Amino acid sequence: MARSGVTWRALLLSAVLIPINILWDSYGLIWRQSHPATVSLFYNVVFTLLALNVLNLLLRKWAPRAALTSAELVIIYATVSVATAIGGLDLMQVLIPVMAHPFYFATPENRWEELFLKGMPDWLAVSDLPALERLQDGDSTLFIQPNLAAWWRPMLAWGGFVFVLLFVMLCINALVRKQWTEDAKLSFPIVELPLQLTDVTGALFRRKLMWAGFALAAIYDALNGLHYLFPQVPNVGGELYDLGRQIRGAPWNAIGWTPLGVFPFAVGLAFFIPLDLAFSCWFFYLFWKVQRVAAGAAGFGIVPSAPFINEQCFAAYLTLAVFALWATRRHLHRVLSDAWHGTKSHMDAGEPLPYTLALIGVAAGVLLLTLFCVASGAAWAPSLIFFILYFGISTGIGRIRAELGSPVHDLHFSGPDTMMLQAVGTVPFDKRTLSLFAFFFSFNRAHRSHAMPHQLEGMKLAERRRLDYRALSWALLLAALLGVIFALGLQTDAFYRHGIGGSAGKGKQAFSRLQTWLAAPRGTNWYACLAMLAGAVMTIFLTWMRTRLPWWPFHPAGFAVSGSWSMSLLCPSIFVGWLLKTILLRYGGMTSFRPAASFFHGLILGSFSVGSFWSILGIALKRQMYNFLP
Repeated sequence: MARSGVTWRALLLSAVLIPINILWDSYGLIWRQSHPATVSLFYNVVFTLLALNVLNLLLRKWAPRAALTSAELVIIYATVSVATAIGGLDLMQVLIPVMAHPFYFATPENRWEELFLKGMPDWLAVSDLPALERLQDGDSTLFIQPNLAAWWRPMLAWGGFVFVLLFVMLCINALVRKQWTEDAKLSFPIVELPLQLTDVTGALFRRKLMWAGFALAAIYDALNGLHYLFPQVPNVGGELYDLGRQIRGAPWNAIGWTPLGVFPFAVGLAFFIPLDLAFSCWFFYLFWKVQRVAAGAAGFGIVPSAPFINEQCFAAYLTLAVFALWATRRHLHRVLSDAWHGTKSHMDAGEPLPYTLALIGVAAGVLLLTLFCVASGAAWAPSLIFFILYFGISTGIGRIRAELGSPVHDLHFSGPDTMMLQAVGTVPFDKRTLSLFAFFFSFNRAHRSHAMPHQLEGMKLAERRRLDYRALSWALLLAALLGVIFALGLQTDAFYRHGIGGSAGKGKQAFSRLQTWLAAPRGTNWYACLAMLAGAVMTIFLTWMRTRLPWWPFHPAGFAVSGSWSMSLLCPSIFVGWLLKTILLRYGGMTSFRPAASFFHGLILGSFSVGSFWSILGIALKRQMYNFLP
């Protein structure tokens, strides 16, 4: 029998922990600590859950009635994860600088007033120059009347926009959850550690191998952190060695930035990835390097962006999303048929949302988002296409996380806004549409802290802990609302107190692109189109081969995720995790997997715990510390 788990106590704790974690994330950005929301498993949320679990064990011993249940811990983990995703490096921490950038940096030389600022709605960006000056300089606060007066309209508009984005994601997850988790039985590797930490019996802490892994990772990051502060203390790694700098001759120097470094938490995450994906991640990472060298040798180095890896990966994500929906087609057909004919069905009994409501939610949400664009002056057709592509990418990310647990999925500078302009050029779009696309850079610069897979993983945890899905969905909506409010308010206030600093560069990236689009219109980039076609064809081929040959080792998801900036950082660690798991299964078999899993859980926990200590210490001392997460 499912338990609700959504108690007032769990909601109150979530409401307290959400702003604390957003403050952690916000001031971590200010003082340049490890960014919590750049890998699939957020270290700040895991550390928070670990601390709650330890406190809960004490309560179970001394005050059993006050102890939290596993269901309550799941609610807290899921809600804080979603809120952290909103406040993370790839959403609010980009959106706020984007809102603050265009009017402040407009000059007669860049002609922004003439190009796109004239006639821009006052709720799209902050135009009060004294308020923006205080944001740049610091030593102020958001919570004074002149600053609040300048920000409340853009905050209300964009806050509502982000909330609707997350509502549509929740509706999509509600439609696919049953088929993905119960029928297809996807493994959800990312939830394995949170699942252990929501066990109120503390079984994980009684495993010696877990403590061995914990100690190894903790010592590793403690020594490296001390070395950062006191260079006389020897370090044991933790730094990146760029192989690309050592290769100077053409065409081999085309491999570019190639960092080498092994991080315990990443080795731990890689251990829980299926072997074929882990192998495919590092294999296709090398494949992309070979492509770069081959493009340089063939003379394509003079073509900007060649060999168009971002475009190939974007197409791969979309193709994987299409395959995921195709695999769910019978389920979705029954849902659509019941909704169309008004047939009452028990298919959605106990699901996160009634299917009819979820369908209406997707349609209404996309309509509201499109109307937001139209109200800003953008054309409705490209706006609608943008959101179809965006939620397609979101679905692809959700499926990759659910099935394979990829530790990263950033897709840097590869959002639908960029790819639409690559496909048809800037000429077909009016300046208002292009201007809005510049603002959309705020949630398409990268997709590392995407909220949709965290919603879905919360549902998986609910399944494992026998929670009521419908109650969970309301808790996730509350988390989205609180996340939007606190992320906008606390992050903006942090900028006002300490200055926006280097974060202004994110706004510069968005509007420098827009200036180029408007000042120098361009047509279709046929090289980019061919690259997208190649990425789709390669994904189809890899998928087809996997269905035909059981031994086929190449996974299409590895092709999609390995071309990213973040994979460059983690690839050596993924290789080590893959190698250790391969040796373990070859010589120890599946009977050795579960005991070994505790060791790798310990690697993640030890690294996240000591890394959290350095992060919190750096925020407290207002200085940069050792970044355990590159």
